[in-house]
Amino acid sequence: MREPQQTCFVVMPFGGVWDAYYEEVYAPAIQLAKLKPERADDVFRAGSILHDIVALLSRAAIVLADVTDNNRNVHYELGLAHALGKPTVLISPAGTPLFFDIGQERMLTYDKHDAFWGTRLKDRLVKAIVETMKAPETAIPTAFMHIKPSRVESDEAIIRLRRIEEQLFELSRSVTSRGVEFRSGLVEKLHSSLAARERASVLLQTLTQEDAIRQLVSEGFGPAMAEDAVAMSPRHQR
Repeated sequence: MREPQQTCFVVMPFGGVWDAYYEEVYAPAIQLAKLKPERADDVFRAGSILHDIVALLSRAAIVLADVTDNNRNVHYELGLAHALGKPTVLISPAGTPLFFDIGQERMLTYDKHDAFWGTRLKDRLVKAIVETMKAPETAIPTAFMHIKPSRVESDEAIIRLRRIEEQLFELSRSVTSRGVEFRSGLVEKLHSSLAARERASVLLQTLTQEDAIRQLVSEGFGPAMAEDAVAMSPRHQR
């Protein structure tokens, strides 16, 4: 069986010009470096968004972070990456004022006044990613290299209940914050969870649990939903 392609998780804002940067510069550079690009908006579906982001960060071989706008979500995800001990490549335009905590880290900069800045940045990114993959320890802040995160011990049942609570909160917020017109979206999300479980039951007839989860994610289900679907399948519980 072919090994799954290693991933690069991209931490950056969404929408507008940012999507163009991702599609025309960042994603092509990552692919040229022989990795698979992933971004948080790929998993903005039913369930805990944070759980999906942590899952993507955990399996990523490297993290690429654009800290241009000092975006709060970007810095939160970058902090998670550092805490997980992931090698990171940071990007910002030359001269951008940065928060002190990351201003000390190596930064890949570019000149937006250069007519060919996108092409030049893409070429430099490919090189930076390849070099980082060869020596990942050089791209992990030293403050995190000797720290092992503490874990709160809990059994599987409690973890599942917490996930259900998080999913219910997300569904409730979708309805109460945006109005009645989003009730159809609520039904769609519930249907997605049921569909994931039905699909997991079929996949587990021929695949291992890990392969079934990968297949569900490739078919468009979020990582958290895929894991829950496999875990709750009758075939898994036998």
